Amino acid sequence: MKIALRLLTLGLGLSASASLAAQRPEHVLVFPKLAEGQSFTYEISYRSETTTTAESNVAAPMAAPNGQTNTRLMLKVEVLALASDAGKPAAQLRTQFLSPDSSPLPSGSALNKSAHDTSQTSRVVEFWLHSDGHVTELTGFDALPIAEREAWQEWVGRFGAGAALPQKGPKPGDKWKADEQITNALLTGLSWDKELQYVNDEPCRAPASGQPPELPRSAQPAESCAVILTTATIKQKSPQKDATPDDFKLHDLRTYGVAKGKNEVITYISRSSGLVVRSTEDANQSLNVIVAKSDGSNRVQYIIEAQSHARVLLLPPKT
Repeated sequence: MKIALRLLTLGLGLSASASLAAQRPEHVLVFPKLAEGQSFTYEISYRSETTTTAESNVAAPMAAPNGQTNTRLMLKVEVLALASDAGKPAAQLRTQFLSPDSSPLPSGSALNKSAHDTSQTSRVVEFWLHSDGHVTELTGFDALPIAEREAWQEWVGRFGAGAALPQKGPKPGDKWKADEQITNALLTGLSWDKELQYVNDEPCRAPASGQPPELPRSAQPAESCAVILTTATIKQKSPQKDATPDDFKLHDLRTYGVAKGKNEVITYISRSSGLVVRSTEDANQSLNVIVAKSDGSNRVQYIIEAQSHARVLLLPPKT
């Protein structure tokens, strides 16, 4: 019943200083510079609102529930091993959601308790991340609660953001396009039509409380990040009157309707390390679909409206 709800947006940060522009390499890294034994922590916040209407004279068990989600979690990432996959880098990573007791969240943050069970034990996921962004040898993911699965998927999608960049690395001002198929949806023939732009270079860290980035003259130059803007729109290639996925056909079902959606993502990628320092996504999606038996009986219409906002933030190392 899920129609990939992956959209985020972030306001463009501050303009990069002239000194940063002069020091930057010509191209942005497309895969993070990692070292075995390295570890770092990300904060993942996610909120969404879904409204579902189901019209039918029979039970509609597939209807997504109405409601809101508001979750903030911390994820520790450890680099276990590095390897080469067909001449391209790959990394074996271990991720672990940290319990509130062992690793408190920053002051003022609100944790959705439903994201943790009563034992508050940490949960470990291990996997290989490849330079094209795909994940292999994934273990531990299925044991996560739903809220943590959504947060983990949000993080890995942002952490592997380099997969969407041209292999030689883009330069400021470059624009390019990409296409991503949407699977496991009620309608077939759906894809994300993506337009990406390397906007410019800016300081990786936003100033606190909206203040301008005025640093003492003795301070070190701020870390420079490449700002990548991604705008994704759902494209439906299947006809609205017949968009039935193969697995529905096997059960003598027919689906038809229309899906719409637009996502905006702004990602800040460190020019020195290739790590995603921060990323935000705003998503708005809708689905109007009818599911029925092939003979037209047991007809159910679903109307779903969903909005979400997510943020992935690399936390500074503890000193």
